[in-house]
Amino acid sequence: MKKICLKAPAKINLGLSILSKLSSGYHEVKFIFQQVSLFDRIYLQEIKKNEIRVYCDNQDVPLNQVNTVYQAALLIKKTMKIKTGIAIKIEKNIPVGGGLAGGSSDAAQTLIGLNRLWNIGLNTKDLIKFGLKIGMDVAYQLVGGSQLATHQGEKLKTLPPLPKMNLVLSNPNVNVSTQWAYANIDYSQIGQEQLESLISAIKTGQVEKIAQNLHNDFEFWVPNLYPAILKIKEKMLEAGALGALMSGSGPTVFCVCENHSSAVKIAHLLKKDYPQTYVVENLV
Repeated sequence: MKKICLKAPAKINLGLSILSKLSSGYHEVKFIFQQVSLFDRIYLQEIKKNEIRVYCDNQDVPLNQVNTVYQAALLIKKTMKIKTGIAIKIEKNIPVGGGLAGGSSDAAQTLIGLNRLWNIGLNTKDLIKFGLKIGMDVAYQLVGGSQLATHQGEKLKTLPPLPKMNLVLSNPNVNVSTQWAYANIDYSQIGQEQLESLISAIKTGQVEKIAQNLHNDFEFWVPNLYPAILKIKEKMLEAGALGALMSGSGPTVFCVCENHSSAVKIAHLLKKDYPQTYVVENLV
């Protein structure tokens, strides 16, 4: 039976601005997304029985229809009337619930892999339509690169590729619910255009300017309940990071470093208290 293996990269938010609440109850947002070199691995293998089986080496990952990978496989099978069964193994390296879009990336690679494995012939636009039914971040993870996401995060505009950046990701191993983060928005702090300076810095291609203009509206209230987020950020900056930011609704914090050796030094300091700490680079 045919099988395939794919790498599913983590994603960070260099910029996150919540503009307003829409009549639908959702929010109008502006994000700047970037993939980084921390990967889950997705193994796809055809099976004789017409069913979807999901396996994972992390017990915190559900293996049923709650799992985004299961959802991706079910969508493809139902819509394209595929009668072949599939076994999907997830090798989990991206922290679960870390604000790094690991589940969305896994789903995106499952869509890409099944399209290839079964020779379905879907293009990227087709795959994005499937992805949006699973989650907004899936659409980005199908495209990658440096992207400005607007409206509810589903409208993507490609930004100039970032220069190589040495980054450290650190997860304090607390669970921040995205639903809670949106439900507790401090409306006195949002609604401003916060990302123009960051977009300008990206266009210049200067790492230091990018690091100085990182922004995340969620930092106004999420760390109040999760002080470890601020502790990590402070340690990064004290150790010489050019800039640091919580990614998405948290809890993972990342920092931009002057060079690789600086990143290794900062990661070494953090790893004592926060084992889920990684030295990574942006993917171009």
